[in-house]
Amino acid sequence: MNSRLLKIFETGFLGLLGFSLIAQQQKRFQCAAPYFSFISHSELQQFRLRFPSLYVLDKFQVEHLLSVIRNQTTQTKDFRLYSDRLIRLLIEKAISEHSKKLTPQEGSQTQTPAQEIQFENKQFCVVVMVRSGNAFLSEALKVLPGASVGFILVQEHPQTKDPQLIYCKFPEDIDQKQVILTDAMITTGGRISTAIKALQSNGVNQENIAAVNIVSCEKGVSKVLHQFPKVKVITAGVDYALNTIQDHRFPGVGDFGDRYFGTVDQ
Repeated sequence: MNSRLLKIFETGFLGLLGFSLIAQQQKRFQCAAPYFSFISHSELQQFRLRFPSLYVLDKFQVEHLLSVIRNQTTQTKDFRLYSDRLIRLLIEKAISEHSKKLTPQEGSQTQTPAQEIQFENKQFCVVVMVRSGNAFLSEALKVLPGASVGFILVQEHPQTKDPQLIYCKFPEDIDQKQVILTDAMITTGGRISTAIKALQSNGVNQENIAAVNIVSCEKGVSKVLHQFPKVKVITAGVDYALNTIQDHRFPGVGDFGDRYFGTVDQ
């Protein structure tokens, strides 16, 4: 009789444990679900009111490109193709937000006086954050073939996880340049903030820096723009948050560098 009661008790306990684990797993997935989608249009508008130097590309212009990039089954050749298309739009947006000169236009075909909006390639410097930022260089130099190029490497400290400046190489006159700082994502904001500090230590003003990335997370952008309110952040989309529970990084494009350069199995 006692053995029968013990068996019933064990069966009931295991059943309750199983239901509990299932409920916890469902709750975990429910919590994770928002990380897979961008913040809504109304939330984005409110976010931009707080940070007017944040520029987000038009949803209808980029949603198809992003959907391909964010799909984990996308092969390297397509990931690279769609990333390049998106990067080109981001670089053009960065150029449009930098200051330009208005000069009288000679030989105008119109009947009214006209002015030409000009900028010189050499007034720009593309600063690449190794290594995912390297993916931006090809498209940037197609748009700005005369631009100078700088490189910066920021890595996490193995114990503290704090970002550390490992290496940087900038043109000597970078303090006179309009800087386009490239990285794939803004997650916690630590890497990009470290890079901005390095640029400032070389004489670059905040208002002359445009930080360009594929996708950002809300927390990271907030950190960067609270610290550097005059820096322009240009992105294709803003995710809700950075997931610290699972071994994945959101904004959700996976490891951009591995996927773009083909150093991960598909």
